[in-house]
Amino acid sequence: MAIVDPTDIEVPVSLFNYIADEAGIPVFGAGTGDDDWTELLLKKFGLKFPTTRELSGLALETLGSDVDPMAEPDASLMALIEREEILFKQLERHIVSEHLTEHAAGWSKDVDAFISFSLSVQNRRKSRAGHALENHLEWLFGENGLQFERGARTEKRSKPDFLFPGSEAYQNNDFPSSHLHMLGVKTSCKDRWRQILNEAQRISPKHLLTLQPGISEHQLTEMTDAEVQLIVPSPLHRFYPQGNAEDLSSFIDFIRDQQHGGYC
Repeated sequence: MAIVDPTDIEVPVSLFNYIADEAGIPVFGAGTGDDDWTELLLKKFGLKFPTTRELSGLALETLGSDVDPMAEPDASLMALIEREEILFKQLERHIVSEHLTEHAAGWSKDVDAFISFSLSVQNRRKSRAGHALENHLEWLFGENGLQFERGARTEKRSKPDFLFPGSEAYQNNDFPSSHLHMLGVKTSCKDRWRQILNEAQRISPKHLLTLQPGISEHQLTEMTDAEVQLIVPSPLHRFYPQGNAEDLSSFIDFIRDQQHGGYC
């Protein structure tokens, strides 16, 4: 399998690493960044992986005033993703290196144990990416004063990633469906975008945020026909045909306008 150098890719490094991890593509020098956060990471977490929420919090803490969630939500989201990716990869490199050194002799006689460890590394990367993206969106929505619920249940135990304004309004048949909205979150879409079609049956159109740098014209047509509106951070719009995706800022403004209309 070819090794990919992210410096040869035109999308942001953090985004490319997310997609590459999900696809199982080895990336040379992924997530190293210009700054070394290893000392801070080891001081806070030691030789163990923190929860995704803890690492998302550290990404926000280290960026501080460099992000402006109200004035620049799209740029803030990308900056948070970039920083958390760098933090995770630097901590992972240190922890995995220590683990390899400690268990190398034993794994030479137990290949199954080594394969199990390797799979755990890959699975951690995949599960972390989606949760981290949701963490940062949750913070952005809160900072922008939106009413929402993360992971609320609707029909048949389905759980939209974000429901606006929340499950109480959704379950109230007197609450206008036109003021109910949902946002599905997929780091990359592939065919999984269809999962949101069965979530929150009272809501149409459904919104879907992705970080995938470009989607085929055929798939975009399928989404339009299914009344799915794509939300893509503005730095990634150049990978999409004009008019096929809204930015995060526009989505936040839309929800805010709806909620200030007297139904929340």
